Parts: sequence; structure tokens; C-alpha cells
Amino acid sequence: MTIASVLMDANHTETHTPRYRVLVVDDEPLLCRMVSVMLKRIGYEIRTANNGAEALRAVAEQQPDLITLDVMMPDISGLDVARRLRADESTASIPIVFVTALDRSVSDELRALSEQPGIYHLDKPFSQHQLVTQVAEALKVLQ
Repeated sequence: MTIASVLMDANHTETHTPRYRVLVVDDEPLLCRMVSVMLKRIGYEIRTANNGAEALRAVAEQQPDLITLDVMMPDISGLDVARRLRADESTASIPIVFVTALDRSVSDELRALSEQPGIYHLDKPFSQHQLVTQVAEALKVLQ
């Protein structure tokens, strides 16, 4: 499935009662929208943030059930966002799915974070199936 087909099909989504709140964080608007559409299509309630500071504000306003998080962002990196969330007792248990082109094998920081409970990693590019499967695994829910 291409980005264009996902976005063109955005108006033809199934309507389900949202089960989980997902915060989608990426500094690339197209990718943020694509991930949002993919997850909204299966019934997740979606909020978005375009950078690390927005992500932290969004979590403070309404705690999500899960966060998809880009690593390389211009203000606060996804790694720093994750560390801040893990350091706060009220947000430490929110599952985080890093959605990134950064290879764990070349990033000691990403590898160390990915080994923690509740932290997952999804390589870009990815399919809708891979995203949905990883989110479901992080939420311990079968789709």
C-alpha cells in the first residue's frame, strides 16, 4: 500500500468506537497523516504532534494509551521525549513505538531504549500491516 493510496482512501474508513487513544508524533506532516489514517481506519482515536515539545504538551493535556514517536526531530529528539516520559511516574508506563529510519544497530541510545519494557521499534518504510501489528502488540490487543 502506497502513501498516496492510504491518503486517498482516508475518506473511506470504517467507523468503529475508538478503543485506544494514540498520539502520533512525527515532524514530517505527510508521514504523521499517513500513520494517523492507518490507525484511525481501524478505530483508534488519534492526536498528532509535529515535534517533541508538542508531544510533551499533548501528553500533559491528555495522556494517550500509546505513542508512535519519530526519533530524529528538530527540537527535542524522540529519544529525549521517551526518556522524559519514562522519568515521570505518571507517564512511565505508556507504550512507545519508535517509528524511524534510524537503525538500532548504529544507535546505542535507541538500542538501549528499545530494550526497555514498553518500548518498541518499527523501521521506515513500513506497511499498514506492520504498523497495526506493532501497535496491537504494544497494547497487547489482537486486531
